[in-house]
Amino acid sequence: MADDERLRETLLELQILREREASLLAETKRLADCLEAFSTADNPAAALSALFATIAQTTGARRIVLIEKQLAGASTIVASNHGDWEGLKLIPPIDMYARPRNVTDLSLVGDWKGDAQMKDLRGFLVAPASGHFSFAAFGDKDTRFDAKDLELIRRLAGLALQGFRNANIAAENNLLAAAISGSSSGFAISDATHPDSPLVYVNAAFEELSGYSAEEVLGENCRFLSAEPADSPERRRLRAAVKDKSGGTFLLQNKRKDKTPFWNELTLFPVRNVSGDIVNLVATQSDVTERVAAAAERDRVTARMEQSLASSDDGFMLVEQGGDLAFANDAVRAIFPAPARDWKAGTSFSDNWRSYLEHIAVLERPISEELKSLDLPALAQLKEGQEFELPDGRSIFLKARPLKDGGIVASATDITARLHAQNLLSQRLAAIEAAKDGILICDDEGRITYINPAGAELMGFGKSGNAYGQKWSSRYEGVPSIRATFGFELTLNHKYSSNKSVHEISGSPLPSGGYVIVIRDITDSLAYEEREADMTRELIRLQRQEAVAQLTAGIAHDFNNLLSVITGSVTLIELSDARSPEIDEHIQRIAQAGQQSSKLVAQLLDAGRPEETIGQFDLANALNSVSALLRPQVPNNIHYKVATDHVAVMLKGNPELFSQILMNLSLNAVHAIGVDAGEISVSAGGMQFDDGITSRKMDAGRIDSSRRYTQLTVSDNGSGMDTDTKSKALTPYFTTKGRHGNGLGLAMASMQIQSIGGALKIESEIGLGTKVHLFWPIAEDGNNQESTSGIEKVHLSDKTIIIVDDDERVGAVLAAFLEAQGAEVALCTDPRDALSAIEDDPGSWSALVTDYDMPAMNGGDLAAAVKKITPHIPIFVVSALVGRISDPRLSSLGGVEMFRKPVELEKLAAAIEFSTTKV
Repeated sequence: MADDERLRETLLELQILREREASLLAETKRLADCLEAFSTADNPAAALSALFATIAQTTGARRIVLIEKQLAGASTIVASNHGDWEGLKLIPPIDMYARPRNVTDLSLVGDWKGDAQMKDLRGFLVAPASGHFSFAAFGDKDTRFDAKDLELIRRLAGLALQGFRNANIAAENNLLAAAISGSSSGFAISDATHPDSPLVYVNAAFEELSGYSAEEVLGENCRFLSAEPADSPERRRLRAAVKDKSGGTFLLQNKRKDKTPFWNELTLFPVRNVSGDIVNLVATQSDVTERVAAAAERDRVTARMEQSLASSDDGFMLVEQGGDLAFANDAVRAIFPAPARDWKAGTSFSDNWRSYLEHIAVLERPISEELKSLDLPALAQLKEGQEFELPDGRSIFLKARPLKDGGIVASATDITARLHAQNLLSQRLAAIEAAKDGILICDDEGRITYINPAGAELMGFGKSGNAYGQKWSSRYEGVPSIRATFGFELTLNHKYSSNKSVHEISGSPLPSGGYVIVIRDITDSLAYEEREADMTRELIRLQRQEAVAQLTAGIAHDFNNLLSVITGSVTLIELSDARSPEIDEHIQRIAQAGQQSSKLVAQLLDAGRPEETIGQFDLANALNSVSALLRPQVPNNIHYKVATDHVAVMLKGNPELFSQILMNLSLNAVHAIGVDAGEISVSAGGMQFDDGITSRKMDAGRIDSSRRYTQLTVSDNGSGMDTDTKSKALTPYFTTKGRHGNGLGLAMASMQIQSIGGALKIESEIGLGTKVHLFWPIAEDGNNQESTSGIEKVHLSDKTIIIVDDDERVGAVLAAFLEAQGAEVALCTDPRDALSAIEDDPGSWSALVTDYDMPAMNGGDLAAAVKKITPHIPIFVVSALVGRISDPRLSSLGGVEMFRKPVELEKLAAAIEFSTTKV
């Protein structure tokens, strides 16, 4: 016995060891699965998402989050397996950063506050990650976490934090690389560790600037661009900077690959590695040929100006540092006569001014105190100069400026006539400066000499000062030759605008030479016109298509009623024991012909269906395409984002229809926000029917509980709509935007979503913005094979069924078949008679079978009325137009099933038996 006892103990210990080993192996596999998902992802963001998904699958958690501790006990969700939680505030009732926890019911630890919705969650696991971060998993009522799940969360908390940081770093690196690659300035990076500093990177702007491709220049020294003499001071300075690995800005004469010369403004700066060693030199390069040419022209004009000062009507003088005159023109002598000194070079300014005052006194004319006490150095400190009233009644404007050598240059201008026109001129200038249209003046060569702020903004100069000396035509593509008065539409060069801007430009010659040009931005107007034309054509197409669909639906309805009589009668004949074997072959031919006719009717019903509703497409790719198309069309005052949860899904239809709908809705949102700062978001997610979706009333289309949908939402924080506006929003050509809207966007979206079997719902409030929900059908997997074989004999002997069909022949066939299964059947051709019978004795009826399209009441009206009387009665709607019925009541009432005519009688009978016998 002792040996047996020891044997049992040994076996028990062996079993315990095996169970422990199996447990450790399972735990190790769970951890390995998570690490493999993290390490094999394509990028850091995908790695974090894969880790979250694997943890959720392994533990059964519904929400996986990484949270960061904030002030006052609050936390921010920085990463989650559900994108709609990222960025939300969470205020837990416990310290989630102290130690690992496994809480079975989160409501037991206190109230959870913040933006995150916790009502559907129950238990949770939490483990500190590092510092102010913690890692948590939340489950629903069906989730049960154990110690192994907590250990998994604890082990992976640090990995999740590292994945989050890696994803942020990768995003920043991608942004920096994109900024350099897409910059309009040429970027060139050389290897400073090599004696010859060969190029290791150039961006697209460098290639465009130089004419060389990257393949031609990488590995070469940048000197191949130089057109400077070898001993030029600027080139020597650049060589020294490269040798010393220092920075600086240089103006160089360069040549392109085609030998075209240009002036290159090059800025050089060194880049150090983590050890502090300079490993690269980065050079930004810009073509400043026009600026240099403008400067040269300015110097030429200055020289000519100095030559012409002597004969100018304005007085000009140059006073040296000691106060002696270096130059004074004849106009100074005429304005301020000083006979004793006569403003000769070498005489002092103070002696000449004293002589002028004495001359005026001799003439016995009054002298103002301002003239008596004129202080030229003090006048030079004034930025705007000063006006003086002379004794002879003239108004003179004196202006002085200090020179770097200590001297002063002064000018005197007779502004008497100018003052009379000053008010008129100031009003005109104010109007020009405030104009929304661009107004500019250029010389005969097209160089800008004046431009208002609106013009500078439209042409991409930013400030007016940046435009002077530039040729206005260089900012546009395909400028035609200019002769006298002109007017045309031009596209702004893509280098000066992120969007494709089209301007209406008109110009007129000035009598004194040059042109005055007016620029008006017509980009939005052209876009509105094009979009309105496209949408009008699409609406007409949809309306024609709907007309065809209605016509075919009517024909199919009547033909299906005849088919129902034929196929139903065949079924009844097959049930008869009295038939002879000789007619079986004929019965089978009739049945086969009926089935083929039913398929032909189904094809007829599809005749009005557009081609774009056939096929399927990937939601993720379609969203990326829409985002890329829309972002350039969204103004800078609006933040546009696409947030998705469940995008790995195939949808019914084609991506062109999808893009058109989302673009229409997004552009509607842009107009609703207007010029204020705003936000537009597009989100996509799965949809569960137990969330009450089927009971919601749609504004267009209906939800079929037998199908799966993806819910897409386009939301904005614009002006919103009141109840009356919202009720008209889907009406074609209804708009609240005046000439800026065409009223087709929502109307087309509603018709298009219905064409693929989807639905649309609008939520909007004044001041709170608008949400448009699209319920898009998910493409079904496999082929639906219809077969009536394998249905067992049904028993309806204790059932009382009422049948309603306005075609008595169809109703008679249904009644005969159900009676053959043992049911007691009442047949009505008027739905009102059936409703009266149910009202008289609600409890005596087991089921209701009804057609949909009937006079007086349709099937939806009858079903709604019957459900109010006896909510639990099963209702079966039989119609040839099942695919086209959009009555939301049929999906929201509950206990309503739909069958297509000609109905398979065995399936209908089986459904009645199941619905009337289930508890």
